[in-house]
Amino acid sequence: MNLLELVLTINFPIFLGWIFKQLKLFPDNESAVLRKFVIKATVPFLIFRNLYNADTKEFSQMLPMIVSLCLILVLSAVLVVLLRNISSSDKRISNSFCVGSFVGNYSYLGWGVLSYFYGETGFTRGVFFSMFFWPVVLSVGFTIVWFLSRSSSGKASKGKIIHALTSNAVPPVVSAAAAMAMNFYGIRIPAWLSQSIGSIASITIPAILFTVGLSLSVMLKKETVRPVISGTVFRTIFGMITGVAVLSIVSFCFKDVDVTTKKVILMESVMPSAATSPFFADFLDSDKEVVSGIVTFSTLFSLVTLPFWYFMIEKWSFLQ
Repeated sequence: MNLLELVLTINFPIFLGWIFKQLKLFPDNESAVLRKFVIKATVPFLIFRNLYNADTKEFSQMLPMIVSLCLILVLSAVLVVLLRNISSSDKRISNSFCVGSFVGNYSYLGWGVLSYFYGETGFTRGVFFSMFFWPVVLSVGFTIVWFLSRSSSGKASKGKIIHALTSNAVPPVVSAAAAMAMNFYGIRIPAWLSQSIGSIASITIPAILFTVGLSLSVMLKKETVRPVISGTVFRTIFGMITGVAVLSIVSFCFKDVDVTTKKVILMESVMPSAATSPFFADFLDSDKEVVSGIVTFSTLFSLVTLPFWYFMIEKWSFLQ
């Protein structure tokens, strides 16, 4: 599957969700419930399946990739909060810019792109990179939500966010711990259970993309054009600055980082906005059309920027 086919495959569930929205088959409150169902019910199974079957032969590259994910997310979160007023002076819209731009599509789109560009080795690095995607993203995402909402809601908001963090982060964390322990000790599960876990896990990505389509608005309002463009540029172009900074830190801390790992870190830093972004908009005073617009247009724009960055990265001698 080439890059064009990959992006079209990703956008089909989004388009399907948009069609359902136009037919008024899913009210807004039902799409919010569906997003929460995916996070709490199907995501833990996806994490378990990936970590339980993970190839640990290249374990030396696992820790640098995990650290890179954490650093990229934290640095991106700090930057979007600092730059939020550039996107709009309207608090709701600037909030939307933050939650729509801080995290990239590192797993589903990322795995496909890395496999296409770097083969099985790149795919393995991508799995390592996103191994703790959900716990870290939920933690950083809810920290942003708390920070942006603290001035208007005070302590009550803080308590609400902490409750939301624990209720949504615990299932993925427990699932990850169980999968890694069973993988490490070679504990096998019955074939029927493995197949059932795989079936439930396979629901996750299409369901997330489908919910993006439910909140999709291709026709942007005048006041949303600027934040959508800002979010798109931040994710697909400005993200490379974040990637280079994180690569410098990781290369300094870990002396055995190989060339493929370095390239993957840079490519992950410029992935378009993650389809999980609208989930955080449910906990914040925000404009969901802006969030879904950033997701949609950054994904479409990445059709051009990802091949460009691949070409540039291959030319950079400092990676060797």
